[in-house]
Amino acid sequence: MVDKETTEFSRGSFKEKILRQLEENAAKQAETKFPDPEDFERPSRSDSEEPERKIEPRKVDLEPFKLPVFDFPAADENEEEPFVENENLPEEGDSLRQNLDGVVSEEIQNQDIPPQFSRSEPKVQDEKIEQEQFSEKKESEKMVKHQPSRRTNSPSKKTSSSKKNKNKNKNKKKKKVTAGKIIAVIVVLLVLVVGGTGWYGYNFVKSGIQPLDSKNATAKSINIPAGSSSKQIGEILQRQSIIKNGMVFQYYTKFKNYSEFKSGYYNLAPNMSLSTIASKLEEGGTEKPVAPTLGKILVPEGYTLTQIAKAVTVNSGSNEKNAKTPFSEADFMKTVQDPTFIAKMVKAYPKLFASLPTKDSGIKYQLEGYLFPATYDYTKSSTVESVIENMIQAANTQLTPYYDTIAQKNLTVNEVLSLAALVEKEANNDDDRRNVAGTFYNRMNAGMTLGSNLSILYAEGKLGEKTSLSEDANIDTNLDSPYNLYTNTGFGPGPVDSPSLSSIKAVLDPAQNDYFYFVADVTTGKVYFAKTLAEQNANVQKYVNDKISS
Repeated sequence: MVDKETTEFSRGSFKEKILRQLEENAAKQAETKFPDPEDFERPSRSDSEEPERKIEPRKVDLEPFKLPVFDFPAADENEEEPFVENENLPEEGDSLRQNLDGVVSEEIQNQDIPPQFSRSEPKVQDEKIEQEQFSEKKESEKMVKHQPSRRTNSPSKKTSSSKKNKNKNKNKKKKKVTAGKIIAVIVVLLVLVVGGTGWYGYNFVKSGIQPLDSKNATAKSINIPAGSSSKQIGEILQRQSIIKNGMVFQYYTKFKNYSEFKSGYYNLAPNMSLSTIASKLEEGGTEKPVAPTLGKILVPEGYTLTQIAKAVTVNSGSNEKNAKTPFSEADFMKTVQDPTFIAKMVKAYPKLFASLPTKDSGIKYQLEGYLFPATYDYTKSSTVESVIENMIQAANTQLTPYYDTIAQKNLTVNEVLSLAALVEKEANNDDDRRNVAGTFYNRMNAGMTLGSNLSILYAEGKLGEKTSLSEDANIDTNLDSPYNLYTNTGFGPGPVDSPSLSSIKAVLDPAQNDYFYFVADVTTGKVYFAKTLAEQNANVQKYVNDKISS
């Protein structure tokens, strides 16, 4: 069945049919102008006229056939073109054409055609008929255009457009996903780059702050020219293999507010930290190169000569455990008792040794207390004599500002050092030192002995050695020795240890008090003072005897 479907005829066949109808109704019309079919409307008939018959297309049952294919050559519309049927057109095509022609002819005959009184009337009538036929053809062609082709499997325009839209949407989504992935990758890369840079910078700075070689204490003489900036100093130190990185040194010193670096020669080692190097540069160097140090010797405050003799054998400037110096304990003790060496020192430092006790005065060691406690460097050219002389020179340097004060107080250097040596062992802070010194002066001014246990321990060779509390409390106060300050008045024959500068200052500027006695708690070291013997005995029982017995 074919319902509202027509096959598309060639332009030539359509013209042939129209021309044949025009010849029957208007022979005199030479040419026909076809207006736009859309401008035409069926003429309305008057009430007197016969009702208009609706023309309905006949339904023709056709067997399935293939659509014919027509060639439309580009030719003038006024020329007739021969009708060419496709060889593949089925035989039913002729019957279809005849049926359509018959329908059109019957419609024309059933129409009431007015007499031809003028040329215009048949023309108008013919034009109406042609308009109707053209409209029907137009509708037929539109229907055919909307009919999907049976010869191909290609999708319709709507389907293809929808697929195109879907493809565009898919492409947009893919592009969005791709763009998102690219952005994510870029962000991850940026995070990695920033994190890696921060990690590298942190480790770079951390490594640059550390010493170049913590095990290498070999110092070099480094010259820092006048006017050198921190950047230039860093470059010099890096070039001399003292630090790892000059740029890190520059920013480190600025961050830590190190400034006012001084010119001169410095002995610096790869095991020094940046802070140590910067501190030395602020202190200032020497005008001429000084031999680099191989190590250090530490002499603590209150050490005796025998203790110092052991200290000079230990290299305290090395990170290695039990590092040794090239000096021996025996050589040290031999030198400090050598009369020739002592005479040489007396001549070199006359004010310091102006009151040095003689060897036959009953002292144990002449130079006891004259070696200042401090840290000393030694070099490749250092000897035991040079090390001892450096200690004596340091004592002279520290006392130089006080020589006039000592003379004004009618004291000697030996007396000041002797009393300061006792103060050093009896007190632990500056206030106690001044009170202990004031108490000693009170006793001497009252004609009393100093009554110090320390001098007896020194005479027995136990001072500085590890002793029990019982041994310290139960000393022999009847010992026959110049150092027995229970039986002998005055300051004693000489110092019993090397006092610190704080103890020396306390002796030169003692506290003004009314104390005559003091005792230290054997567990805490706190000093308790008393004005009377009864108070002293109570303090001894409480802070010494009771704690020893417990």
